[in-house]
Amino acid sequence: MPYGLPNISCLGYPVAMPCAGHAGLGFREARAGDAEAVLAHLRRMAPADLRLRFCATVSDTSLIAHVSRIWERDGLVLAAHDGPLWDGPFHKAGPVRGLAELCVTGDGAELGITVDGTLRRRGVGTWLVQTAASLLAPRGVRTITAYTMAENAGMIALGRATAARHERSGPDVEITFDVETLRSGYLARRLAAGAASAGWRASARTA
Repeated sequence: MPYGLPNISCLGYPVAMPCAGHAGLGFREARAGDAEAVLAHLRRMAPADLRLRFCATVSDTSLIAHVSRIWERDGLVLAAHDGPLWDGPFHKAGPVRGLAELCVTGDGAELGITVDGTLRRRGVGTWLVQTAASLLAPRGVRTITAYTMAENAGMIALGRATAARHERSGPDVEITFDVETLRSGYLARRLAAGAASAGWRASARTA
């Protein structure tokens, strides 16, 4: 599955263009105008997954209220779209398949993350948190913290895969990510993706 990069053009620059070929997942910062797509993503999540995300059982009314508030916070909402990143003259933006919500306070940020069940264990969560770190680092953010439950195997695995620190207190787990470590991982993946793309283009020219 091809993955886009934050605010992607076909060259990888931060400009408002859909991801190359309008295929695969592309990442961009979500705005208040994306509230409907964000809410649709959360509504597609299974009740058990929403409970893990919010550490509580949430109603549809609670989801609506949550989405209405996230644009008022100092932070970042990063969405993974399946298809075009923006509406165009002849197409609609693809649905949101993954979401990283970050609320910034001082040099730290608190993370909430959701990924569609069909895209689990494909690195989408890692891409989201690494990309978010790369966007927040210039703002002076040094750590990203996620609060979850011990039964949230996916979130705990994400923390372990990115060398985060885990602290457990009863049924609750606090996961602290180092932004510089995440940013280094993000840059490495960008370089690898660029090298793979260059190799593909060179093969196509000689075929």
